Amino acid sequence: MNASSSELVDLLADAVKKGDIPGAVAVYGSSTEVSPFMHAGVRRYGGEAVNEETHYDLASLSKVVATLPAITKLISEGELRLEDTVARFFSNAGWFQSPSLGQTSIRELLTHSSGLAAWRPLFAWISERQTGLANVLQSGLEHPKGSFVYSDLGFITLGAIIERISKQRQDQFVKEQIFAPLGMNTIGYGPISKENVAATEDCGWRNEVLEGTVHDENAYCLGQIAGHAGLFGRAQDLALYAQAWLRLDPILGKEEVLLETQKEYIHQDGIRRGLGWALKGDNSFAGSLATDLGYGHTGFTGTSLWLEPKANWFAVLLTNRVHPSRHSGAAIQGIRQTFHDAVAREMA
Repeated sequence: MNASSSELVDLLADAVKKGDIPGAVAVYGSSTEVSPFMHAGVRRYGGEAVNEETHYDLASLSKVVATLPAITKLISEGELRLEDTVARFFSNAGWFQSPSLGQTSIRELLTHSSGLAAWRPLFAWISERQTGLANVLQSGLEHPKGSFVYSDLGFITLGAIIERISKQRQDQFVKEQIFAPLGMNTIGYGPISKENVAATEDCGWRNEVLEGTVHDENAYCLGQIAGHAGLFGRAQDLALYAQAWLRLDPILGKEEVLLETQKEYIHQDGIRRGLGWALKGDNSFAGSLATDLGYGHTGFTGTSLWLEPKANWFAVLLTNRVHPSRHSGAAIQGIRQTFHDAVAREMA
């Protein structure tokens, strides 16, 4: 792993040249080695070039990089069980509702099978964190339990449970318990300095091009610290995190708990999910060479992480495909698939 694959560098440069993404930073490696960082393009159109230190809004990668390891750690320490319900921690959750969020288990929240809606525009109703969390905890269940509906609301609820158990805000807990011990010293929740951060959307509601301010509107109204979104980080941070999963690092939790997250819990309409993690399904973002044992996640802003534990490799791709608009970057699925196939060939 002494040199970056020319195929991968060309892939990123080509995507930038076509206007599919403004810029990208990527890295791949094993549990013990990391490739040279690859990058192409700019932080924002008309702006400076990206480099390996550029921070990206990780969007829903926050679900598996912050919320999931906090949960696995709490389970490993005996503070939490997959069978525990939301009502154990919030007695008024789903009050006077049947079926009720209060009777939803941690397992159902992690597998997006709780019955919660995918999303609600909290940002249109609230402007304060405590009110926002209270609003989510009074959410009704709109879908049959056991059916897969990818839900931000479920991970906001998990974030609230982490805070309830730890008596700390989620950003403080994961920094102290996960990020700092793994050497992930520059990852964290926003807002962050604009100095070297990839821009996301030109947001009419906030009347600015977002740089260092979380793109996700609901996370913004939750003080930029939420279970579903809000992290900013570099490719190096995610490489360290991926390596920790490949070696089943005890900082993340007990080995049996970490392996449990990688098991198939949901298989519905070509979608396969573990606990928090996405597994390879039909038309997977992980590409045609991914295996059924692989796992990973994506972020709406254009970020992704994929790990192959048996073959012992990971791949990180960070883009800001939502700049200057969330309607930009329609080619991101193909870019991800081509990228992961190229990494798989490189690591074979």
